[in-house]
Amino acid sequence: MPSPLPNQWGVEPCLDLINSRWSDHLGSGAYHDRLPSPVWRRAFVKRWKLKAGDLDDPRARARLARLRGVLHDALEHYIEHGRLGRSLRHSLEAEINRSPLVLRIASQDGREGLSLERSGKAWDVLTAEVATSAMRLIGEGRLVKVCANPSCSWMFVDESKPGSRRWCDVSICGSLINVRRHRGSAKDQPHQNRGVERVSGRGRGQG
Repeated sequence: MPSPLPNQWGVEPCLDLINSRWSDHLGSGAYHDRLPSPVWRRAFVKRWKLKAGDLDDPRARARLARLRGVLHDALEHYIEHGRLGRSLRHSLEAEINRSPLVLRIASQDGREGLSLERSGKAWDVLTAEVATSAMRLIGEGRLVKVCANPSCSWMFVDESKPGSRRWCDVSICGSLINVRRHRGSAKDQPHQNRGVERVSGRGRGQG
């Protein structure tokens, strides 16, 4: 069974929410979901310093699940087309604007200035912040990818200088695919020792 926490977090909260539901990288066709786990929800909120209401409220979980679907579709479209379609743009805008931004006068280092803050209910602020993080990736033209393992749904930002990263984790999916390719080529060489697939099932914090 997967652990309640991933072994790697994303660079933005939208990626962590999207990746809270992921496919089995070994190719079983199964999906896992961390959103129902209170351990994951609390870790997610703490990691991103988000303020939330009752984390165990079923309605709040349902809101996060709906937001996850919107963010997944938006980033998937961005990955494929480099932009958002009209309907996805409207859906993302609606989530971003659940909590309006207001200018407030704040004091810092003995001087007064303006600060931009969210207003509204805690869950509206939280979901708006997470939705905004997706638009931040898109607006900055970040290189968002899905793992090159056909069985893996994990999304990540490629921060390598050549932009050549292919795997969510080279030690997990990269090793898995390389082992399978080796075994496939070994079928044409019956007199050689064939390797045994020894890739760990600890991907995404499993184990």
